[in-house]
Amino acid sequence: MDGARRWGAVVALAIGIFVLITVEELPIGVLSVMAPDLGVSEGVAGLAVTVPGILAGVVALCTPVIVRGMDRRLVLVLALTSVVVSCALSVIAPSFAVLLLARLFAGVAIGLYWAVMAIVALGQVPARHAARALTLAFAGAGGALVLGVPVAAWIGAHVGWRMAFAVVGIVAAVVAVLILVLVEPVRSPVKVTGGMMLTAARTRGVRYALGLVALAVVGQFITYSYISPVLIERADVGLGDIGLMLLIYGITGLAGNFAVGPLVRRSAPAGVLVVVAGTAVSLLAVMTVMDDPRAAILVMAVWGLCVGGISVAMQAFIGSEAEDVLEEATALNSAGFNSAIAVGALLGGLILDAAGQTPMILTSVLMVGGGAVLAAHYLRTSRARPGAEPLSP
Repeated sequence: MDGARRWGAVVALAIGIFVLITVEELPIGVLSVMAPDLGVSEGVAGLAVTVPGILAGVVALCTPVIVRGMDRRLVLVLALTSVVVSCALSVIAPSFAVLLLARLFAGVAIGLYWAVMAIVALGQVPARHAARALTLAFAGAGGALVLGVPVAAWIGAHVGWRMAFAVVGIVAAVVAVLILVLVEPVRSPVKVTGGMMLTAARTRGVRYALGLVALAVVGQFITYSYISPVLIERADVGLGDIGLMLLIYGITGLAGNFAVGPLVRRSAPAGVLVVVAGTAVSLLAVMTVMDDPRAAILVMAVWGLCVGGISVAMQAFIGSEAEDVLEEATALNSAGFNSAIAVGALLGGLILDAAGQTPMILTSVLMVGGGAVLAAHYLRTSRARPGAEPLSP
């Protein structure tokens, strides 16, 4: 496969993760119009993020064992097909219960895609380009924040939330074809077993990665899952301007995705520390200074810049600290990440309905701040361990 096609394949994978992130977080952008239309509170509507996240975590955990010798490219196509089904059901959903059923298909899709995407991306390029391939592939996540979720929010506000799901479903079908055409088949030379997954989970780097996800990602999504009502009520942002705020968040998120690349190539643990600490500070700003639309623009920009690097930094962390169990560790990271999104949305909804926005955001600050402390501890103890190699200059 020539160089142009190799990188074209990686771009196709990035577009695929763009679709997956968009469909996963789409309810966040349309929450304020979807909830009243289906006759539920905003806290209950947050289950549209929680349900697929929990299922995605389970599916991601099982995927390496289930697919075994299967072509990982076909796993990605199956995931995108599941997105199409999810979006089609969402468009016609007459009630919130049917919408949750549709979101089950989204959960399957997210779990499948996240569990194998990094492995497929690495299989398209020579080993010397691994970091660049991962950065480009995960740029789709930042791209979803730049265009996917904000555009979905705009469509939801101006045309209807169902149309937003319809657009995502159409794009998913197109991307499935692109992956079939461009991406080279990738099979694991080793059949992963449940015992291998347990061995990977006991690896020091994986344990810390899962701890970081449990604190930082859960904390992030406790507040971000309800960013629409937060912007409306705390910063006096109009409903029609929510998409613009998410667009600002997404643009800087995409910048953060690429900006963290040089740092994680030098030290993945340091990269994780920087983005998690920045996210904690940003959430503190949401709680304390984001009280009008102008402040919201600045806070959303800084927040997006920090959050945009988390996916790349965490995958780089797994790659550098658990390279001997890469596929299993990637699946565990994917399971943890998506479960954390679900748990964050669930906890955020419970706190929002029971106590209001300030306690909800404060919980986020404390949890993400705890993640920064954990990242700093890992960095410090890794340097102090006997035989630890110094960071590359």
